[in-house]
Amino acid sequence: MAGVSTAVVSYVINDGPRATSPDARRRVLDAIETLSYHPSAAARGLRLQQTHTIGFISYDYYPQDAFFAPYNAGVLTGLTTALLAHRHYILPYPIGIGDDLRGLHELLRSGRMDGVVVRLSQEPPITDSLLAMIAAAGVPGVCIERAGAPRFGFSSVTYDDEGAAFGATTYLISQGHRRVAHIQGDIRQVAARDRLVGYRRALIEAELPSDDDLVQGGSWLPADAAAGMHRLLDLAEPPTAIFTANDHLALSIIEVLRSEGRRIPEDMAIIGFDDVPLSGVTVPPLTTVRIPFADLGQKAADLVLRLTQGNHDEPVAETVRLELVHRGTS
Repeated sequence: MAGVSTAVVSYVINDGPRATSPDARRRVLDAIETLSYHPSAAARGLRLQQTHTIGFISYDYYPQDAFFAPYNAGVLTGLTTALLAHRHYILPYPIGIGDDLRGLHELLRSGRMDGVVVRLSQEPPITDSLLAMIAAAGVPGVCIERAGAPRFGFSSVTYDDEGAAFGATTYLISQGHRRVAHIQGDIRQVAARDRLVGYRRALIEAELPSDDDLVQGGSWLPADAAAGMHRLLDLAEPPTAIFTANDHLALSIIEVLRSEGRRIPEDMAIIGFDDVPLSGVTVPPLTTVRIPFADLGQKAADLVLRLTQGNHDEPVAETVRLELVHRGTS
């Protein structure tokens, strides 16, 4: 209908790689509109051996969090935004640590994904079986949050939980607090363990005693944090400051302190971790460690796109910077 070759139609639809004359471009676009033509993604995928689809595998003890937790939502925002700019799309695949991997194995072998971004909440060797499966399928991959074992050759985008926890606790100590408590997360996850290590290291370097009674919690459930806060308040010498392993735990203990008539930060200073959207609007707004979730996703997208385009250079290990955001609770 346009009186041009199929190659020219392709150049118009894809904005290249070769230029077309304004007249040819107009005739192709007119024909597309008249015929209500839409390229077949399936046919193009077969011809080019590309699907323009990137998998997002969340490998965690809480796989259901992939759909609503602020962490994954922020990462997916950065990941999706970067991929859509290159006409690539996301296929989420949450899977629990210890779950049967056969379904994922079939997906990896199906050719439906050009590459994967894998969120790891654990370190080797726990993650080895998953990464070995991805590598054996020949699907390019990038790890975020935690790096995989070097032998698999995956690039990674990570951050320093321990260092940020050390900095947050050190800041509380610098404000004159000598009884600093910690509400910890689920210590099956490396993030919770590293944040506990950073907290304890800050006490040691400040030559403050490490009192086991000052460490409470042990899960990501707000109810456990609230129970831990009550135990801390019942101590003969309660803390005057608390570093929590994430913001939701911090928001939970704020409610406990408010119900007990305690002033924040006058009676109890609090620092969280993550910087979820609620942190900036609570009363008072929460001082917290900010993880740049969208930047994490953006960097992962850039790396996986390079891999899908055949740029198989040496694996890259990128680190995003965490920032202590000063607000009203400390």
